[in-house]
Amino acid sequence: MSAGGAWALAVGSIIGWGCFIQGAQWTRQAGGPLPLVVGFLLGGALMIVIGLSYAYLIPRINVAGGEFAYTYYSFGRLAAFVCGWMMLLGYVTLAAMNATAIPVLFTFILPDTFNFGYLYTIAGYNVYLGEVLVSVFFLLLFAVLNIIGVKKTGSMQLIMAVLLCAAVAAAVIGTVLSGKGSLSNLQPASGVGKSFFSGIISILVVSPYCFVGFDTIPQAAEEYSFSPKACKKLIVTALLIGSFIYIAMAVITDFVMPWQDLFSLKDSNGSPVKWLTGAMLERSMGRAGTAAVSVAVLMAVFTGINGFYLAASRLLYSMGRARMLPEAFGRVNRRTHTPVTGILFIMGVCMICPFFGRNVLGWVIDMCSVGTAIGYFFTCFSAYRMIKAGRARWGAARAVGQHGSDKGEDSGKDKDSDTDSLHPLTAIFGAVIALVILALLLLPFSPAQMSVQSFAALGVWIFVGFVFLVFKYKEIKAVPKDEMDRLILKKAGSR
Repeated sequence: MSAGGAWALAVGSIIGWGCFIQGAQWTRQAGGPLPLVVGFLLGGALMIVIGLSYAYLIPRINVAGGEFAYTYYSFGRLAAFVCGWMMLLGYVTLAAMNATAIPVLFTFILPDTFNFGYLYTIAGYNVYLGEVLVSVFFLLLFAVLNIIGVKKTGSMQLIMAVLLCAAVAAAVIGTVLSGKGSLSNLQPASGVGKSFFSGIISILVVSPYCFVGFDTIPQAAEEYSFSPKACKKLIVTALLIGSFIYIAMAVITDFVMPWQDLFSLKDSNGSPVKWLTGAMLERSMGRAGTAAVSVAVLMAVFTGINGFYLAASRLLYSMGRARMLPEAFGRVNRRTHTPVTGILFIMGVCMICPFFGRNVLGWVIDMCSVGTAIGYFFTCFSAYRMIKAGRARWGAARAVGQHGSDKGEDSGKDKDSDTDSLHPLTAIFGAVIALVILALLLLPFSPAQMSVQSFAALGVWIFVGFVFLVFKYKEIKAVPKDEMDRLILKKAGSR
C-alpha cells in the first residue's frame, strides 16, 4: 500500500454517510452554526492528540493489528484480547452500517426503486428484500476487491477518496458562487435553546464517532511501501480534512436558507423533507448540486466499506496469528497475500446485518465508540510507557558514560533521535481524552449516554467475548512469551 492509499484509508473511513445527512440536525443540536464549527474543530484537535500516539507507535511496532499489538507490548495478552475484541466490533459494525446506507441513498435518488419484497418491520423500520439485496451485492463486491490484493485496494481507495473530496469542493464552491445563499441565513449563530458552551459540548460528544477511521492506518502497517514515519502527516492531514468536510457540509446546508426554517420544509407530497443537505444543494445548484452530493455520499459509503473491511481483516489476521482466534484467520492467500478467511468472515457477518434494519444497527453502532475509545486508551498509554522506557534506557547509558566508559558514551550517542518526538504528557492527555469519551458514553446523566438497547447489545458482545476467552484461555496462556512476541510483534516472514 502506498502512502496515498493509507491516507485515503483514513479519510474514507472518517467521512461517512452521516456527514451528508446530519448537518442541519447537528446545527440544531448545537444551537447554531458557530458552536458547531468550534465543536468540530475542537473534536478534530482532540483526535489529533490521540493520533500523535498512533504516529509514534506505528514506526516502532509496524505490524498488522495496530492497537492489538500495542496493547500486547505494554499490557500483555489478556488486555490485548480485550482491546482487539472491542475494536473488532466497531470495524465490522461500521462496514455493515455503510452497506445498509446505500439503499437509503437510492431511495432519494431513485424513489421506490428498491422498495420491493416487503419482509417485515423491526424496531419501526420496514425491511425490504430489494434493499437487502443491494447491500449484499456491495458487500460481496468489496470483499472480492479486498481479496485481490492490498495494492489494488489502496489504489481504488485513493481514487474514491479524491472523488469524495472533489465532490465536496464542487458542492461548496458551486453553492457559494450560485448567489442563492447568504451569511445572514446563518443567524442566529448560537444560543438557540442552549448556551454557546453547551452547544460546543453537544458536538464534542459526537466527535469520537464522527472521527473513527484514522485508526485504520496502523492495521495495514506490514503492507506499506513507504516509511512508517510518514504516518504522522497522514493521520494529521486526514483528521484536518475530515474536520473541514464535516463543517463544510453542515454550514453549506445552513447557508442556502435561514437554518431554523429548514425543519419546516415539505416535499411535493406535503411530507417533511428528509434529506435537507440534498434539498439545499438542489435549490442552489439544480441537478448539478444533487449530482455532486450524491457522488460524495456514494464515495463516502464505498470508502467506508472498503476501509473497515481492510482494517477488520488485518485485526482478525493479527489475532489469529497470535492464536487468540482460530488459526485460519492468521493465514494469507499464497497468491494474493491477503487474509481471505478474515475477509470472508466479515462479509458473512455483514450480510446478516441488513436483515435487522438500520434502527437495530443504530443500537449497535452507538457502542462502536466504546470499542474505539478502549483502543485509543491502550494506544496512548502504550506510547507513554514506551517513551518512559526509552528514556530510562538512555539515562542508564548516560550514567555509564559519565563513569568514563567509552562504550557508555557510544550508547548515549546511539540514542534514537525520535525518542522524544512525542512528549509523555501528550500521550497521557490522549489517554485522558479516551477515558472522558468512555465516561460520556457510559455514565448516567451524560448528554451522550448510550441507549438501553445499546447497553444490552454491548453486554451481549462482552459476554460472547468472555465465553470465547474462557474456552481459549489455556491455549493462549500455553504459548511461551518468546513465541507470542514473535507471533504478534514480528512481521510475517521475519526472523
